[in-house]
Amino acid sequence: MPRCRRRFVLSISALALPLLFVSPAYAQMAGDVAEIVVTARAETATKTDTSIAEVPQSLSVIGADLIAARGAIGVQEALRYTPGLRTEPNGADFRFDYVTLRGFGSTDFIDGMRQGESFYTARTESFNLERIEVLRGPSSVLYGQAAPGGIVNSLTKVPQFDFGGEAAVQYGSFDRKQAQVDLTGALNDSGTLAARFVGVLRDADNQVDFGQDDRLFLAPSLRFRSADERTDIILSGVYQRDRAASIASFLPVNATLLAPSRDRELRRGVYLGEPSHNFYDADHYSATLQATHRFGDAVTYSGRLRYVHSDTANGDIEPDVWNGLENPFLDAGNRILPRYRYDKYTDLDMVTTDHNLRFDFATGPLTHKLLVGIDYLRSTLQGSTIYDAAAPIDIYDPDYSPANVPELDAERDPNSRNTQLGLYVQDQIDYADVVTLVLGARRDRATSWSEGDAKQVDHATTFRAGLIVKPGMGFAPYVSYSESFNPITGIDFFGDSFRPQRGRQWEGGLRWQPDANMLLSAAYFDIKGSNLLATDPNNGENQIQVGTVRSRGFELEASRVLPGNYTITASYSHVKARTGFDTDPLLVGLPISAIPKDTASLWGEKSVALGSDLMLRIGLGVRYVGATEEAAAFYDVDPDGQIERLRTPGFTLADALLALEWKKWSLSVNATNLFDKNYYAQCSVRSACSFGYARNVIGTLGYRF
Repeated sequence: MPRCRRRFVLSISALALPLLFVSPAYAQMAGDVAEIVVTARAETATKTDTSIAEVPQSLSVIGADLIAARGAIGVQEALRYTPGLRTEPNGADFRFDYVTLRGFGSTDFIDGMRQGESFYTARTESFNLERIEVLRGPSSVLYGQAAPGGIVNSLTKVPQFDFGGEAAVQYGSFDRKQAQVDLTGALNDSGTLAARFVGVLRDADNQVDFGQDDRLFLAPSLRFRSADERTDIILSGVYQRDRAASIASFLPVNATLLAPSRDRELRRGVYLGEPSHNFYDADHYSATLQATHRFGDAVTYSGRLRYVHSDTANGDIEPDVWNGLENPFLDAGNRILPRYRYDKYTDLDMVTTDHNLRFDFATGPLTHKLLVGIDYLRSTLQGSTIYDAAAPIDIYDPDYSPANVPELDAERDPNSRNTQLGLYVQDQIDYADVVTLVLGARRDRATSWSEGDAKQVDHATTFRAGLIVKPGMGFAPYVSYSESFNPITGIDFFGDSFRPQRGRQWEGGLRWQPDANMLLSAAYFDIKGSNLLATDPNNGENQIQVGTVRSRGFELEASRVLPGNYTITASYSHVKARTGFDTDPLLVGLPISAIPKDTASLWGEKSVALGSDLMLRIGLGVRYVGATEEAAAFYDVDPDGQIERLRTPGFTLADALLALEWKKWSLSVNATNLFDKNYYAQCSVRSACSFGYARNVIGTLGYRF
């Protein structure tokens, strides 16, 4: 690690550790603030309501209050302070939530059910979330479809039987105007029926020229709970309409990171497409049914069913920088860049369902939580594509014109279909509340079919085992082994189906939770994954599958409540991800693109009473993302192959919160990238760079019912 970066990481540790190890007795003085920092229980790791301290695998929870405090406008922004994650590796893209986990792409779930691939579905609305749970490492025993790095499970708001809610208006950077409302309460006197409505309306630009980031989000829900509280049924719907633009932020590396002089470096926000043909339109519809029923103290049923339909239309004139050429320009002065028209239209239909029975019983001194379940997924994808050369552009003096857009008809893509049927069993065995053993196994049958090809059928058996010991004083060391199997929805640029991903992980760690106001976690992991998706260095619209990837590293995470209404969270991660085996021997041992070795973060918040009804909240965070390296093999110069490397510098960013709360009213100002640092999120060998997010300041005036 470079000396300056090492000093940065050590300075975060030096600042955080004295605060974290203040006597727990003093922490009790902070009162209920602890609930903001330490969430005691989670469901993603085991599909049961289990204390985080009893989970033999790395797990992080980000609650709704923390999401708002950090100024997150989406899921990926909410995860910026979570260890083991790299958020926004593609830079400022307002279409998708995209993160990597321990060197691998993540798998996204909502309420424990699989989402479609990000390109084919809508970006999750953060205002509709109760919390986000991040389970790191392979997790297929319970979820089937999961990448080796782990899953991000977003848990949505559900109806409550006490009346409440909030309404707010926002104004911020890039002419962002947003109104949002959340209203819930009982519908009858007996308290068996409740409803909730969450709505968001946004009209906004973004940091790229001709930008747009508009949204209409509507989420009504109903809940029935029997008088004896043994039956709980929730029916919810979502309609989401996104209209985004100017999201193709990849620019030639020779005019960004490797520009020969400052005046030849393109500014952040420059757009090299055509304003007349520049859109990302997504319409998303979903209906979800969730039900639980307790047959008695020993048997509980849980079931979930969701139908999703998404229409997406993405059209743009894009600079031809993902072509593997050392110099993509058409002229000697490196000004004129070729372009192409790329339009993609897709219709996705997905049905997911999960049903399980939980049996609680004892065998001698051992208590069991036995989970037996079955889940099913079916997704169908239809689409069409337009791809052809377009008029070139002078990158330093763009001349926009509708005449630069070639008139072409879309060609229908091969239809594709994916299914997965899984049977799983898991037993959480506890001895004297001191030792917990988690054992699980799963059998999957997955099919993938692309029109014109034979149906591919894959069978997989995955396992999970974890042991956690609680000797006392809040300590809980653990060790675990887990596997993953992930059929991939969709096809590549050439219409071919992707092969399933597989992974396995060994993990060892230690948690310390001396009281409800403090949680420290440390973990070491070793993951091996195969058939992973990566961007084709010769075609930015295509994804390819590499051989195997080996990822090793460790993570530290801490949450603490301090006397005087202080809260603090800190994290540090070290990840070393390399190519293990590949059909191209030159790629073996090379680093995985966009995966930094070191990341660190620190967030602190202070509440100050200014009067009997007036409270001031001040928050400040700093996050560091280390340098990344991409290495690629090229054969256009040397017939035996040539390895080229490119290093993208790391960066340190600051975020801030300032809020006043008076009775039921609140006025807050959030700023991310407070000092407006200009940085590159990722640069690729011989191709392109993507700018990171600019400073974003949002003011919110809210009222709680």
